[in-house]
Amino acid sequence: MKGAQSRERVVTTALRLFHERGYASTSLSDVAKEAGLLKGNLAYYFKTKPDLLAAVTEARQRALGLALSGEGDAGTHLSDALNAPPLEVIGRLLDHVEASAEELAMRGCPLGSLSTELGKRSEDDLHPQAAVLLTGLLEWLQVQFERSCTAVDAARHAEHVMTCLQGAAVVAQAARDPGVVMRQVDGVRQWLARDVFVNGRATGAAAVARPASAGALAARSKRRK
Repeated sequence: MKGAQSRERVVTTALRLFHERGYASTSLSDVAKEAGLLKGNLAYYFKTKPDLLAAVTEARQRALGLALSGEGDAGTHLSDALNAPPLEVIGRLLDHVEASAEELAMRGCPLGSLSTELGKRSEDDLHPQAAVLLTGLLEWLQVQFERSCTAVDAARHAEHVMTCLQGAAVVAQAARDPGVVMRQVDGVRQWLARDVFVNGRATGAAAVARPASAGALAARSKRRK
């Protein structure tokens, strides 16, 4: 049990440091020190930094899968088809992003940041490991949309949602304003309910999402208080 807890602490610490400092600027010694371990002890769990990166991406994918499943099954995978209506299932992702608004405004998206950084390191074959967090989520979204529409439309809808959410994270961090995330998530919710899903099924010609009205935002703000 103690070994499992130490390993989990190392992975959690690595994700935070990769996010704060960047993958290239974080050494195994940095991770060991922050996790309260000797570097030699850390090597018992992870011999190389790529090994640690693989564990970080796996842990993040598992945690996100739990959040999206709405269940406590640790075996839930992002690609699993869920029984709830697609709009409800996709809503879980929006709830998750909305709940992370403050963190996203301060630090940006850990998944997007890591994927972007490693994508620039042409000499390393590390980008796919980090990118799978975003591409896996994109595929998960497409699976949900495909339950109600064609594969072509599902791919377009999934891409639109992902670009809205990632763009919101980037702008929110630049402006240090979690409200950017809140407004864009609300806009995606309205787009899904108004233009994509009709009587529980997705339409093929959904309009581009429009920002939520001031009245709608004020109403949502009152409901949160």
